[in-house]
Amino acid sequence: MARILGISGSPRKAATYYCVEEALAEVRRHGIEVEFFALAGKQFSLCIHCDRCLKANSLECVRSQDDLSGWATKFLEFDGYIIGSPVYDMNISAQLQGFFNRMRANWLILEKNPDFYARKFGGAIAVGGTRHGGQELVLNALNNYYLSLGIKVVSAGAQAYNGAAVWSKDRRAEGVKEDHIGVESVRAIGRAVALAVKNEVREH
Repeated sequence: MARILGISGSPRKAATYYCVEEALAEVRRHGIEVEFFALAGKQFSLCIHCDRCLKANSLECVRSQDDLSGWATKFLEFDGYIIGSPVYDMNISAQLQGFFNRMRANWLILEKNPDFYARKFGGAIAVGGTRHGGQELVLNALNNYYLSLGIKVVSAGAQAYNGAAVWSKDRRAEGVKEDHIGVESVRAIGRAVALAVKNEVREH
C-alpha cells in the first residue's frame, strides 16, 4: 500500500503542525496511508559532516543516538512526502535543516542507485507570520531538498504553484484557520501529492 510521510519542521505544535495535519487529512481521503512526524520537542545532535556514517556504511548517524535515530532509514520507506516549515529569517527552521543534514548517508543509497527516489513525490508547505514574509523562499528551500535527492516536486497548479504558502498572523493554528486561501493551498498540495503517488503505484 502507498504511504506518505508528513513532517512538521516547527519547534512548536502550532501553525505548521496544523497545516501538515490538514494536508495529510486530504491524503487519507484518497485511501493512502500516512505517517506524521513532528520535530517539536525532539532532541538531537547536529550533523558535523564527519562522514563516519559513510565510512561505516551506515544509514544512521554513528556518532549520536537520539530522537532522530532510525529516521534516516525509515525515510526511505515512503512513496511521498509533505514537509512543512515555519519561516525563520526567510528560511526553513533550524530543526528542519538539522533533520535534512542528518540524512547525509542517503549518499550510500544514491551511489548504488541514482534513481532510488525517482518514483517518489514531494510537496512543500511554508507558514509565515506575515502575508509576504518569505514563504516563497522557504518553498524553494524545501523543493531544492527534494531535487537534491531526485524526488519529483509536486505542484498543485493555480492553487499552489510550487507549494502551499500560508499566513498565520503569528496566532498559531487559529491564525491559519482565518487564511482560507492558504488552507485551501495546503489541501491542494495534499491532493496533488496523493494523486501523484496513486498514479505511480497504479502504473507500476
